[in-house]
Amino acid sequence: MAVLLLACLLLSGCAGSSAATRFYLLAPPPGGQGGSATAGSDASGTLGARVAVGPVSVPSYLDRPQIVTREGDGVRLGLAEFDRWAEPLAESLPRVLAEGISHALGGGRVQVFPGGKAEDADIRVTVDVNRLDGSLGGTVVLDAWWALLDRSGATLRRGRMVERRAAGADHAALVAAHGALATALADSVATAVREVLHRP
Repeated sequence: MAVLLLACLLLSGCAGSSAATRFYLLAPPPGGQGGSATAGSDASGTLGARVAVGPVSVPSYLDRPQIVTREGDGVRLGLAEFDRWAEPLAESLPRVLAEGISHALGGGRVQVFPGGKAEDADIRVTVDVNRLDGSLGGTVVLDAWWALLDRSGATLRRGRMVERRAAGADHAALVAAHGALATALADSVATAVREVLHRP
């Protein structure tokens, strides 16, 4: 009994000294989103247009609460036990993309929303993420295919973006790089949306 009590005390002491878990939310860079367009640049042809963002797919290796990093030769993955996403990337990425696209298109001139039914939108943005990760002290890489679909599901425009950002030395900087890349993707998609809406 005394040994069992001592073991419980030791275990509780270890648990009390464990590191606190830190939670991070995917977000655009501080000071505003990319914004490749001004509010007046879409004054014609886009008023009342509705853009739905989704589905947005992420690889299964990213579908976990722990922040994933590349290690060594880039083939091995590391899971940060005490640095985690506050919500799944599959949920936060569509929202950040919708916010970024809306901002780049001039805010209220184009309604942008995550999810929704195909018939609710004039243009649907689909995104397939191949990679969104990096190494501490190295770079974060976003490799994603995107497509613009009309109400019938026909493809209006398709593209791929592969970009890198400096990761920084800690997980906070790593997450900030994720947000910067998501904003860059939103700007790229917004440019294509603008061209489709303004075409003859």
